[in-house]
Amino acid sequence: MEMRQPCTADDPKVDALKSGSEHAFRCLFEQERERLRRFILKLVDDADEAENIVQETFTEAYSQIEKFRGESSVSTWLFSIAKHLAYGHLRKTGRHKYHEHETIEFLQVDRNEEPPTTLEDVELSERKRIVHDALQELPDHYRRVVQLRDLEEKSTAETAEHLGLTEVNVRVRLHRARKQLREHLCERMEC
Repeated sequence: MEMRQPCTADDPKVDALKSGSEHAFRCLFEQERERLRRFILKLVDDADEAENIVQETFTEAYSQIEKFRGESSVSTWLFSIAKHLAYGHLRKTGRHKYHEHETIEFLQVDRNEEPPTTLEDVELSERKRIVHDALQELPDHYRRVVQLRDLEEKSTAETAEHLGLTEVNVRVRLHRARKQLREHLCERMEC
């Protein structure tokens, strides 16, 4: 019978994950599963579906680990996968409405994006431009918190450290910034 190694605080190592180490993935699962479940549950409001999406997230991470570039932490990358799977579920079930997360997705521009060729591409490009313009209208202290949390996908703790704020201050500023951003967008899109 194989002896299981305990997971340590510095597990999992990216190299071990990329080499396909079962131990590294098990540690990642143990460390992030509950946080992911709570995060997804807030989005989909269905405990069974949240658990399914957690499983899908780890399956997707396992199959895509070679594409992980290390520009963020493994945890941030994992939460990004979970977020996209949860939004996909909401779209498929028809429970998806225009929320701030769509605004944030418009801000996360793909640098290798092709120029728009279809009417749908042109409309999407225009919506992205409107969101970026609205972001520029935010006061600097709000814009900076949106950039760090939503665009760079930094954690609340990382953002607080970077800006010299408390985590509570970061959450409050982010909430207020997103509210102002929605208001600016409603003015432009005639909500």
